[in-house]
Amino acid sequence: MITNDDDIPVIHVWDFLLVPLQGDITDSRAERLRNATLAHIERSAARSLIIDASGLALIDSHLCALIADLARAAKLMGCHTILCGIDPKVAQTLMEMGISLSGIECVMSLERAFARVGVKHHARTADPRKKILAHVTGRLTKERE
Repeated sequence: MITNDDDIPVIHVWDFLLVPLQGDITDSRAERLRNATLAHIERSAARSLIIDASGLALIDSHLCALIADLARAAKLMGCHTILCGIDPKVAQTLMEMGISLSGIECVMSLERAFARVGVKHHARTADPRKKILAHVTGRLTKERE
């Protein structure tokens, strides 16, 4: 389910929320982001929150502090936060500024964040019969054990 509170998308999938950050995040938009995300955590009882920063060209100290605060608040609500998509230049700038994201799990990509919450990638086989055969063979192997 996708909801959009004042241009801030929050995507609810199974037991996690995905918040893709895009464009310019002003101070007022950042506050709406925090409030909307915490409200979604409460409504959905999500166990994980993925914040995807790959759509941002810049992360300033205020937004960084807000993400850290959001992660701490989510943790108090029983929700683990994963931040992904930090550009190498942004990472370097954050380090030079002495900005810490301690307590927030950071991964390189959205795919890795999905893997951390248990979403698995299944490669498609060219021949559907191979997939059926692999499924049946796997089932037979499990039944023999």
